[in-house]
Amino acid sequence: MEGYLRCFVHSYPHKWKDWLPLAEFWYNTSYHSSLDKTPFEILYGQKPRLLGIDVVDSCAVPDLQEWLSQHKLMVQLLQQQLVRVQQRQKHQADKHRSEREFAVTLCAVFSPKKG
Repeated sequence: MEGYLRCFVHSYPHKWKDWLPLAEFWYNTSYHSSLDKTPFEILYGQKPRLLGIDVVDSCAVPDLQEWLSQHKLMVQLLQQQLVRVQQRQKHQADKHRSEREFAVTLCAVFSPKKG
């Protein structure tokens, strides 16, 4: 969540607070491996309804058209920032890794004699 919010702040320093509900929706509807479901499903017992907005190139309502274009831009910026965060985390993790090879050896298994 911290990385996601950092992406918001970095991409849109003056407007990120307007998109916090979208960040909350994303987090609550994202799969969590520890839960084996989304937090929304755990809390409400059903899958969430999506926003219901398909890809729209133009809209008769000016405010909605502006929101849709800002949403599209925000998604693109967030995707770029999240890729950067992922690369940065991988780089930090790789600093502590070393290349290792393991040799496979066969060993005999002895069972105790009965009788």
